[in-house]
Amino acid sequence: MKRYKKYIYAAMLGSLLFTTQSCDLDEYNPGGTTVDDVFASEAGFNAVLNGVYGYWGGQFYGREDIVLLVNGGSDTWINIANCGYGRQMSKYQEGNSTTGQFLNTWRRLYEIINDCNACLGRIDQPNWSSQETRNNRFGEASFMRAYAYWMLVEMFGNVELRTTETTEPVFESYRSTYADLYKCMLTDVQNAIDNVPYTTTDVGRVTKKAAYGLKARIALTYASHCESQTEKDTYYQMAQDAADYVIDHQDELGVSLYNTPGEVFDPANNKTNTEAMLVATHSTTPGLNMNSNNPNRLHIYFHAKYSDWVGIPMNYEYGNDRNSKSGSMCMMPTKHLLELYNENIDDRYNQWFREDYAETSSGYVWTKTDLDHFEKPASMAGQSIAQGELAMRFTKDEFDGTETEKRALPYALVDINDTYDPATGAVSTNPKFNLHFPTLLKFEDAHLEELGLPTNSQVGSNDVFMMRLPEMYLIAAECEVMKTGGDLDRAAAYLTVIRERAAVPGHEADMRVTGSQLAQLSMAYQEGDANATALDFILDERARELCGEFLRWFDLKRTGNLVRYIKDLNYNPDVAPYVNEYCNLRPIPNGFLTTISNPDEFGQNPGWN
Repeated sequence: MKRYKKYIYAAMLGSLLFTTQSCDLDEYNPGGTTVDDVFASEAGFNAVLNGVYGYWGGQFYGREDIVLLVNGGSDTWINIANCGYGRQMSKYQEGNSTTGQFLNTWRRLYEIINDCNACLGRIDQPNWSSQETRNNRFGEASFMRAYAYWMLVEMFGNVELRTTETTEPVFESYRSTYADLYKCMLTDVQNAIDNVPYTTTDVGRVTKKAAYGLKARIALTYASHCESQTEKDTYYQMAQDAADYVIDHQDELGVSLYNTPGEVFDPANNKTNTEAMLVATHSTTPGLNMNSNNPNRLHIYFHAKYSDWVGIPMNYEYGNDRNSKSGSMCMMPTKHLLELYNENIDDRYNQWFREDYAETSSGYVWTKTDLDHFEKPASMAGQSIAQGELAMRFTKDEFDGTETEKRALPYALVDINDTYDPATGAVSTNPKFNLHFPTLLKFEDAHLEELGLPTNSQVGSNDVFMMRLPEMYLIAAECEVMKTGGDLDRAAAYLTVIRERAAVPGHEADMRVTGSQLAQLSMAYQEGDANATALDFILDERARELCGEFLRWFDLKRTGNLVRYIKDLNYNPDVAPYVNEYCNLRPIPNGFLTTISNPDEFGQNPGWN
């Protein structure tokens, strides 16, 4: 197998950027000698392509780096207690071209690209069981290459476009234009649309809904790189047409909105989610995953600390808070994100965040340790909380009463002014309170209990949604707002579909939005109110609907709002001191630049060293 690997990827550059995943080829062909042997059969081809699918789950969607890179570094998330873990990614603090996670991300995306290049270049080598299967695999490989390039280009800029398999040493590398990179992506995604099926019984395999969705996402993003409004309009329309196709053909594509936000992330719907357009799959049998030591760990990355306080042990109902400690990897919402929700009319907050923890044991008697931690009066020692009664509340609300009254409540209350500095919105420096916040529930994993795993197990097996149907409505609305002569009534109609679905029952009318409201926002912007635009309204709606789903950094970058939201509007004051315009790109890894003979010509991204 060593000889086989060297045959394909002996190049110094290739070994860094374009390595086929060894797991799939090793498993298929443990004694093989040439790449031609692997691609000679349909089974061998499928092994390589399945390895690409596995990489999305095994190295991205379910792992910590992507959480820090694209949920962190935005206006909506900060690492727990504002700790320094992963600060190079999530806070732009001390990050540079030698930061290992940037190299890992670069390498993994180019590995996916090269596997796809190999599949596309060798598509006619196997003796296919049917022309339909051949076309499906061609479409899938095209899709995966487009998705990888979208992430790579948005993170690192106009890197080198490679569309053929790297099999020989490559010592020079040259940047491609954004136009060439994005036109390749759009060609690839159109090939996917033309070749993948409408539906399949294989959960996680690319179908037309994902292909149209990716076309919408890529075209919308490319518009931000175009210089003329005429050219922007072309790609806004392309993005909207692709999004509209999904919206208008839901039955045909096998996708539909749930009736309530609570159903979307109900663990019972994880493996058969009607709203998911693309998922990274994770098996409940660890050995079937790309690497049994690389499970889906998202269920441990968003929890407030609750266990071992007020008599509540870690349990399946409230989730695994093993990472909920200062100095660890755990994302807490910014004050800004919490304040985007009006929970009285918007049920997404009520369904997707946890504030309350009830007593789970036969009863609890207040101890001095717990009273001191929650700054409650010593006179409460000996008072009890019965099983099932509220024991702790970590809330986005501000307590309506005095500090003395707040601390004297029969349960522990940590309100928004305890968790965040009331004056600045930064995470509180009080270590008693800055671990307690509303917990995001989108990634809760019921499989731990089903499989009999311990409550603190990191071996999660949920599928991860890489794309959901609401994104199509949000993209279509953004295109109407941004293109010349856009119809604001139509934009409002797209938004209203998502907002009405999110409404607390009886408050549907409160959640509707009209074109005149969007027009008023646009007029306010033109008159000098830079904090109120129709695009801001859409970005707020994207934050409410898609929070935690790996899109926020891309959204702020695409719309030119990364620095404005974090620093100028002070939506993430803990990150504000470190963010600058150059943070719209990540640094080109030094581990790549030192392997080519023309590093100065390729160049580092501006502002990085």
